[in-house]
Amino acid sequence: MPDIRYICVSDLHLGADNSLLTHLRSKTGEVNPHQPSEVLGWLANCLRELIRHNKGPVKPTLILNGDLLELALAEDNIALMAFERFIELMFPTNGDQLIDGKIILIPGNHDHHLWEAARETQYVEFLQGRRSKKPLKELPSPWHTTKMLTPDLVDSCLLNAVIHRHSHLTDRGVHVGIVYPNLCLLNDDESKCVIFSHGHFVESIYTLMTTIGDFVFPRRKAPEQIWGIETENFAWIDFFWSAMGRSGEVGKDVERIYDMLQVPESRSRLIRQFVCAGGRHWFRRWPKLGERLASLFAPIISKSLKHVGVFEKTQVDNVLTQDAREGLKGYIEGPLAKQIAAECRKPMQAQTTFVFGHTHKPFSVSLNFATFPRAVSVYNSGGWVVDTMTTEPIHGGAIVLVDQGLNVVSVRMYNEVENQRRCPVKVEALDGSENPLYAHVAHLIKDDQDPWLSFSKVVAENVDIYHKRFRDRLNLVNQKK
Repeated sequence: MPDIRYICVSDLHLGADNSLLTHLRSKTGEVNPHQPSEVLGWLANCLRELIRHNKGPVKPTLILNGDLLELALAEDNIALMAFERFIELMFPTNGDQLIDGKIILIPGNHDHHLWEAARETQYVEFLQGRRSKKPLKELPSPWHTTKMLTPDLVDSCLLNAVIHRHSHLTDRGVHVGIVYPNLCLLNDDESKCVIFSHGHFVESIYTLMTTIGDFVFPRRKAPEQIWGIETENFAWIDFFWSAMGRSGEVGKDVERIYDMLQVPESRSRLIRQFVCAGGRHWFRRWPKLGERLASLFAPIISKSLKHVGVFEKTQVDNVLTQDAREGLKGYIEGPLAKQIAAECRKPMQAQTTFVFGHTHKPFSVSLNFATFPRAVSVYNSGGWVVDTMTTEPIHGGAIVLVDQGLNVVSVRMYNEVENQRRCPVKVEALDGSENPLYAHVAHLIKDDQDPWLSFSKVVAENVDIYHKRFRDRLNLVNQKK
């Protein structure tokens, strides 16, 4: 019977008022970071039930595959206190810890700033001689990525400072190390590998600066390696998706605007508000005339904002749209394959599994990619955010489990449905009949018993609440007209 060796979750968005794992206050837009949400509590119970059946003494390593914190739409201190509640459940004061003390974080777009802080730490440690035994006459540029195979993890000073506020966590050696943007686990005989990446580079919006560079300088050589792509686009990603939470009250308004951009009817109304406000500003003596003249520019503004409405997570007709499928293919065959070749000095020959999140739409599928000898097993871990007015069954969250032999299963914790109790927790694996971990986990999860039954019930109740919260936030914007 295989033990669970790695647990991967993504898109927790701790601190966000649309995250099922953040405790809400009664007032719209406000959260209570001093308490864990009910869903988070039952999620911890489910993890405990899985882990307690491990036979060996080694606790599983937790891999946080991006968007752990919500740094775009929540203030830093709120997100960090929500993270404290999460860590307290993983390492209870009076009880056995659920996971190993070494936690691995792969930042995403919404917590990208954690990587920016970490890479500065990485460079300082290099200057201090802790990352290089050989002194150099000239200083190299700071690195924008880490190795993916056997990476030298970079401490997250911010998260570790939060952890060290608790003496029992310090005593247990709990700490977070960062790798970015890819992590690869490879078994001893190199027959299997599992690659983790948050997945934001699957969407072209996150390489906007590269696109602009190609347009302005069509003859330039665009970057093909992941470190070049990150170098060109890190500031853009950090600015828009990982810094808004520092904007105080304006940040809260940005969140409401972002919400409106997800809904076509609200988006049109928002654009009208934009152009009318602009017209009144430029024609202060004749505001009505200004509104009429400005309305002529509404189609132009609508076109400029069009790309915001087509984020992959908002496309609910398919778990992977054609654009996202092409983006995934481009990323795996391009910068990911090149990083593998650079570090291994040869193409990947192992049976490969690729695990990502970002889209908030969990799925599992087998796909063929150039440079990979066999079909790649692709798992998406979904997310824990509710940011639509109505139920979207394609949205949901999953936990990806890996054993010592690098067998992989996905535990689909929930999908949004009208009656969540009709959507029980389930186990899926693309190689189910040949996968010993699948048989083991499927035996453990009994969806008609606790903690699984109660988890599904609590999620059902909370999804409805969070849908209402989303509608209420939109109404707040309308009231400000």
